[in-house]
Amino acid sequence: MTLAIRFLGRRVSVHPTSWISLRSTVRVNGGGAIIIGKNCEIHPYSMLLTYGGNIKIGDNCSLNPFSIVYGHGGVRIGDGVRIAAHTVIIPANHNPPSALVPLHLSGTSRQGIIIDDGVWLGAGSCVLDGVHICRHAIVGAGSVVTRAVAENVTVAGVPARVIRGPADDGQDH
Repeated sequence: MTLAIRFLGRRVSVHPTSWISLRSTVRVNGGGAIIIGKNCEIHPYSMLLTYGGNIKIGDNCSLNPFSIVYGHGGVRIGDGVRIAAHTVIIPANHNPPSALVPLHLSGTSRQGIIIDDGVWLGAGSCVLDGVHICRHAIVGAGSVVTRAVAENVTVAGVPARVIRGPADDGQDH
């Protein structure tokens, strides 16, 4: 059973086992929808804003304080994903300005973002448009993810790069 909440004719669906802080912002603006699965936690001061795109969050996920998920080109978050405080997920990018067209009039591209099951996004990380983060990947705190992240790897840095591969056990040999 899913609880469907309507805001001015727009839809937000939240499974009844999920918890959303009254101090968080969940807003459908410019179209799109927000779907939140089972046993999720949306903590205070986090934001889900569609900006015309869809945001779908799977089961057993957490969005911690001061994190932002924009919807623009669409965001799909799998099951068991942990999103630490101050993380930003932005599935859109400004088109470059020109001498005749300033940045604010140049439009945007919107490819979308996919975050698979069991991913952990460290505090203050940023995931940019067009990125696919595969199952069980870890994104280090403060990282900026600009390209796909393979399954079972740890990435960190600006831009994020692999620091531990799937075969690494974290031990010095």
